[in-house]
Amino acid sequence: MLAAALPALVGCDQVKQAMNKQQANGNAIGAACRHSGRSLEDCYRRNPKVPKADIFAGWKEMNEYMLTKKIDIVPPPPDAPINRFDIDAPAASTFAEHEASATAGDKPAKPVPDDAAH
Repeated sequence: MLAAALPALVGCDQVKQAMNKQQANGNAIGAACRHSGRSLEDCYRRNPKVPKADIFAGWKEMNEYMLTKKIDIVPPPPDAPINRFDIDAPAASTFAEHEASATAGDKPAKPVPDDAAH
């Protein structure tokens, strides 16, 4: 009877371990947000799939630690600039198509002859 129940008990441990890993990840995200000086709201917005309770627990724990040890925040690197092509243009299948569509409107209507420049 014990041999029959053993696979079910092992499965419970694996589920519990996966849940603890998700909670630990949320705590780490919250702690990192606090250490970098980000607000809770910003941290929630940047990590919508992570439970807010886990983020808050990590943020709060790091806040207490930083106050106790008198640790200053470490500003994060600036966010990468948003490329206007990522927002405006539909997805191109290749880089060449993307470049061609981006420069198509930049071409002059007529070439200017060299004699007209003088």
